[in-house]
Amino acid sequence: MAPHAQTYETGAQARLVTLADGSAIRLAPRSRLEVDRTEVSLEGGAWFDIRHDPARQLSVKAGGLEISDIGTRFDIQASGGQVRVAVGEGRVRVSSEAMGHPVDLTQGQGLAFDPKGGTATVSRVPGTDIGAWRNGRLSYNAAPLSLVVADLSRYAGVKVAVAGDLGDRRFTGTLVIGDGKTALRDLSQLMDLELGRSGDGYRLERRAR
Repeated sequence: MAPHAQTYETGAQARLVTLADGSAIRLAPRSRLEVDRTEVSLEGGAWFDIRHDPARQLSVKAGGLEISDIGTRFDIQASGGQVRVAVGEGRVRVSSEAMGHPVDLTQGQGLAFDPKGGTATVSRVPGTDIGAWRNGRLSYNAAPLSLVVADLSRYAGVKVAVAGDLGDRRFTGTLVIGDGKTALRDLSQLMDLELGRSGDGYRLERRAR
């Protein structure tokens, strides 16, 4: 980013950032955004509502991906070792050197990118699940448990550790964020795991048999 780029960071609360052309970005809790004219860099999560302007195309960089906008509404989550893009309206182009070729996403489509392996998976995403964090929910379809707890940690501000190889277990469902405690309890029950205290946070581990 250029020296004159504007930087925005959030704590426990989301923040609305308005660009010069009237486009809006809702920055999720505990996230960081850098804006330099038509280039945006994101760490964490954000919802984008971008005006269509062929002469001023926005580009977003997040976790090794570049998302080019063509006037649309979309959500990006870059945490938990994965980058997720979901389109609520319009179309975006997602590219990365690791992917080899760009992928176009349209309304109702999502892409999950693994920066370590350089792999990307495209799937259908229900409209109510796209950017659901804005309404206090987190929705998943076969997401790694490590990613789910990383999201909960960021959105609810609770520290969560996962024992052993449990981070690779898959979770499908919806969690209400709240203060994070109820969501963790629900997650542990749905995954048949034990939830306990660990220092100033929590730990998910296998139940004793």
